[in-house]
Amino acid sequence: DAASADYESKIQAALENFAGHSDEILQRAMKEGSDGAAIDTVGIDANGDIVSSSSAELYADFGLKAIDKQLDKINELIEEQAGAYEVDKEAFAELTAQNGEDSTKVTFKQLEEWDEMAVIKTLLKEGEFFNLWRKATGFISQEGDMTLSEFVKFNNLLDKLLMAKASFMKLNNGKNTGKGISFDQLWNMDALSDDISQKTFFALWKKAVGQDVLKGVMGYEEFLVFWDLAEEWLVYDDDMGVERSDEEEDFDDDEDEEFDDEEDDFDDDEGEDDSDDEEEVDEPVFYHGIGLENTGFEIADEDLPDDLRADLESADEDIRIEAMLRRVLNPDRRDNFSYWELHAYFACEKAFSSPRPLWTDQQWREVRDLYHEFVAEDEKDENGPEGVHSYQFSEDEYDLTQNAIPFQAGHKGRGLQAVRDIKAGELVFKATNNTIVFNYGHTWRKLLFAINERFADPGMTCDMHVWSWVQDLYEGGPIKVVMDLDSGSLLNEGRDEPSWDSPNVQCGKPDATRCDSDYYAFRDIKKGDELLIDYREFAFLDSWPDIGL
Repeated sequence: DAASADYESKIQAALENFAGHSDEILQRAMKEGSDGAAIDTVGIDANGDIVSSSSAELYADFGLKAIDKQLDKINELIEEQAGAYEVDKEAFAELTAQNGEDSTKVTFKQLEEWDEMAVIKTLLKEGEFFNLWRKATGFISQEGDMTLSEFVKFNNLLDKLLMAKASFMKLNNGKNTGKGISFDQLWNMDALSDDISQKTFFALWKKAVGQDVLKGVMGYEEFLVFWDLAEEWLVYDDDMGVERSDEEEDFDDDEDEEFDDEEDDFDDDEGEDDSDDEEEVDEPVFYHGIGLENTGFEIADEDLPDDLRADLESADEDIRIEAMLRRVLNPDRRDNFSYWELHAYFACEKAFSSPRPLWTDQQWREVRDLYHEFVAEDEKDENGPEGVHSYQFSEDEYDLTQNAIPFQAGHKGRGLQAVRDIKAGELVFKATNNTIVFNYGHTWRKLLFAINERFADPGMTCDMHVWSWVQDLYEGGPIKVVMDLDSGSLLNEGRDEPSWDSPNVQCGKPDATRCDSDYYAFRDIKKGDELLIDYREFAFLDSWPDIGL
């Protein structure tokens, strides 16, 4: 059948790849397995037979055994894949049977309620299950049906995620949150093969964390990006834990130097050592977790707008990578853009590469007026979802300026600064008629495009994009997109964690069990202090996919 043919082609590809690298494999095997005698040169043909060697007769038998060992590994892998496919096929058949004898697809709800998922879902963070569905099927919502091939892909993605989660928790004292893991911890991670060079490791760290330094920590989301980037250098065991390969050896003294905080650990000498034995790695490029794979659309060189052409050549790597994604985003599918695709489409990395100005009162009034115009038009959309698409949180008004005013907060961008001493327990500000709630991610997306088309400053769209968040409005309720159309949007984040400024505002009264969109000082705040809150008290930071974004 099709599956068997697919595995046969994989076997053939693996063998061809092996033949192409058999000389390297054989030499490595002889280096590790010989009794110390030197071999100057070895030549072998595509079948693994030695055709020339300074000691060919002596080592022919050893060389062929080494090759057989590598082939056994390939066959074991293929057998494991085939076995996993049969298990997935049987499970899929059980699920489709619920829909009738001739059914060949399953729904999101069926997959979510599948008995096998009960325990697994307790291991996943908010939004991760839907993210796997989205990656496997390509759907941006829970609508649609999953095919067998997509089911297999879903399970492969799930296995990979669970392995990454187990590794992160092992390094982070059993937690998938918290301060994260350090550079040295990751370098010494059991799951990381000794085959990776320091030069390559440093490049992957920089890609995942986004900073060219050895200090700092890698959070959970960044670790997942690293796990994707480093896949070919990872070694798994069968229990979702990780271990070194059987051929593990300690680093030689020149490879096992202590990392020096004051110096570049990856100096030219080490780089040359690595380059002698390794080919340059064509590393995948990611934009906030989005791989820049072929989308089926690309703006031709001759059609590139001047601003996009300039951004593709920018010295700023973030702007350059963003431009690469902008080039392959098909505007015809903009109604389906995800949160980070929108971020790239509006060129927000470029917008935030220099300080953004404080909004004037006039700008806030104009964007509020636009919202009311938008609602009137949106209600006429016959193709939109049923019911209310968006609404003002309340009819209340609140003068935030009695407590805080906007100011430029240095590296944080814009923020809110106390204009008086505020006592612990005092109300700082609250959700008002300027707080907008969106029942559908699609409606929020449409408003961003309306803002982008109305105002000459494209950075205003980026501002409203990053000033929005996802939350529920009551315990266990559906999630919404929320934004403030006033300077309350400038409340920056603080955390009681290293490298963060501590928060001084909390969502809800000091004795409240949950946030009800009223914000109080939980310790005394001095005039001139910046107001800071831990966003995790009210926002679901990783849940944009759960509302179709």
